[in-house]
Parts: sequence; C-alpha cells; structure tokens
Amino acid sequence: MGEPTENLAMRSQSERYQISEIHQDKRKIFLDWGDGHQSRFHYTWLRDNCYCSDCGDPKHGEKRFLLLDVPVDIEPLSVRWDSGKALEILWKPDGHRSIYNAEWLRQHCYSATEREHRQHRPILWDSQIVTSLPQIAYEQVRTGDAGRLQLLEHLRDYGICFVRNVPPQRVELESFAQSFGPLLETNYGRVFEIVVDPEEKKKSVANSQINLIPHTDDAYQYAPPGIIFFHCLIANNDGSGQSTFVDGFQIAEALLQEDSGAFDLLCRYEVSFRKYYSDRIDMRYSSPVFCLDSCGDLRRVRISNLFPAPLDLPEAIMEPFYAAYRKLMQLYTNPKYCLKQGLQPGDMVMFDNHRVLHGRTAIGMQNQRRHLRYCSVDRDYFYSSWRLLNQNLSFQG
Repeated sequence: MGEPTENLAMRSQSERYQISEIHQDKRKIFLDWGDGHQSRFHYTWLRDNCYCSDCGDPKHGEKRFLLLDVPVDIEPLSVRWDSGKALEILWKPDGHRSIYNAEWLRQHCYSATEREHRQHRPILWDSQIVTSLPQIAYEQVRTGDAGRLQLLEHLRDYGICFVRNVPPQRVELESFAQSFGPLLETNYGRVFEIVVDPEEKKKSVANSQINLIPHTDDAYQYAPPGIIFFHCLIANNDGSGQSTFVDGFQIAEALLQEDSGAFDLLCRYEVSFRKYYSDRIDMRYSSPVFCLDSCGDLRRVRISNLFPAPLDLPEAIMEPFYAAYRKLMQLYTNPKYCLKQGLQPGDMVMFDNHRVLHGRTAIGMQNQRRHLRYCSVDRDYFYSSWRLLNQNLSFQG
C-alpha cells in the first residue's frame, strides 16, 4: 500500500518549510528548500525585515529603525541555519543579530512562483450561481468559529454571502455587523431604513419605487462603503422589489475577452460621480471603472449610473470612451450576469461593495411593505477577521 494521503500532505508541507542548503553572493542569499524551490533574498530586504526587539516591537510588528541607517552595500558577517528551521545572520559592520523563521521566509519569498502562489483568485459567477448560492445559517456563524470562517471565505471568494434564519428584529443587524467591526458613519447615519417613503426618497433613491439597475453604492465618495449588510424585516407579497446582484469582476473579465481595448480605456480614464442636496451636501469623486494592482490583477470596480457627473476627458478619447462605457452597461444590465433574489424576513445578505454591484426591481404601487435595514463595515476589518480566524483554526488543527 502507498503512503496515506494525510501523511503525504504533512510531509509535503514539512519539506516546503525546510531549508536544505544555503548559498551567497555579494548582494543576496540563496535558500534551497526541501521541496526543490529556491528563494533569493537581497541582504537589504533581510535587514529591513528584522523584527527583533532592538529593531522594533515584534508583538505588534512596529519598526523603530530607519532604512537610512542600513549601509547600501550591507553584507553578512556570518550566516548559519538551525536544523533547517531558522536562519541566523550577523551583519557587518555592527554585528547586529537577526533571526528569521524558515516558515516566515518561505511565506514571504518574492520569487515569481511564490508571489503567484500567494495570489488569491476570486471565483467569478453569473446568474447560474442561483443553483449553488454561497449561504450559511445564522446560528452557525453566531455559535462557532468554523461557521464564521466559512462566511468570511464565501465573502472573500464570491464577494457575497446570504445568511439565513436571522431573527427579523431591528437589533439583530447592528449586533451582527458590529461583531465584524465598527459600523461606518455615512450621510445616512450608521443604520439606514430602506422603505418606500415619499419624504425619505428625497434623500435616497433606495426609498423610491423605481427600478434600480446594479451599481456600486456611494461611488461619489473617495472611499465607498466596504462590506454592506442588508437585513430583511418585511417583504412584499407580490414578488416586486427583488434584490439584484452582479459580479463586477465577472463583468470585467467578460469585457476583457470581448473587447480588450474597451477594457483598457475603462482602466486608464476616470468616470466622474456627484451627489448633492442643495446646500446640505456636495460629494464628488472621479475614478477609473476598473482598478488594477501592479501585476495587472483587478482589485475593485466602481460602477454607477445613478449619480453620474459629466465626463471630463480629452476630446480625442470622448467617443471611444462612450463606446466602451456602452459595452460595459450592456454587460452589467444583461440578465445573464444578474442574480435575482427576493429577500424574505429572516434573510440577511453581506456583499463586497468594491466588487459586487447591487440593485432592485421596481416596487408595486399598491404594495409598499418592503423594509430592509442597511449598514456597512470597512473591508479592513473583514480581512482582519478572516486572517485571525484562519490562523487560529489552522493552529488548533
């Protein structure tokens, strides 16, 4: 019989973090690992990332020394490794001692293959996601870390998660959302009541009855809300007022495949947004539709036809940009890409506003019962919760 799969996985993991050989040149150190990979670390990078108590606060990751204090041509005085699990370097000219855990070094290796290995790949989706919704029961999240981690991973992978069987009471939204981080204060307050109201609709289109096409919330702000929560207290009984969701990352990929030139225009040039209430508020911001990182990977989308400002673009770009913008709108309003869900009392949906567009079908004139409550938490707290839970559960395992 062959070696059990569990043992193979453990051995593979052990080899991944085991230093087998060390080489040096004038500028960097070469680490050969048990799994055959080789890492190359520049001496400047290693000295800059010393986390000893002399250089900072290891418990909080604070740094107390300046890169300017490190010689440009810094070299080791000596290098040794302890059983392949730790690397110790004494530095010229002052003999400063730095110790690096082997697992930490591998996790921060900046070779092309390791950077690719660390890159998270979101799961793209369209209307077919309705057959396998990312969802979880409220009690699973409330009573155990495993359920909470599953919810966070759904949000990380799909940008959206439905939480079922949430008590349809007002206090539940704030209590649940605050367990992930402080509620954001907006011009609507910390919690916003989404109901059909002739007076409130003057403040927000969310309180009107009109159809709302998918959009990024508050695209006119420098930093739009991060993770948005909708909690349904009352639903219409005629099927109107259904919530709609579109994966902005899927739309970006579809446009890239259909017309890479249009995609490039929407990455390079800014769309302008504005919201104002006479003399009370005037918010404006301009941003590309698609924001990429230094590797060309999509990081966030900003799409809204609800509060546009006039495009301010070079004359030669205006017509081709409008052509690209038209193609974009054809995609994100196409039913093929739209998830439609009639939220019921006890349903809560969480989604990443920097990825997932949301909207709502029109609300019937005679049925104005629908009542959702809205709040948001910054994305930083979401990722912090995910990292800590993932780390704790992995450690327990």
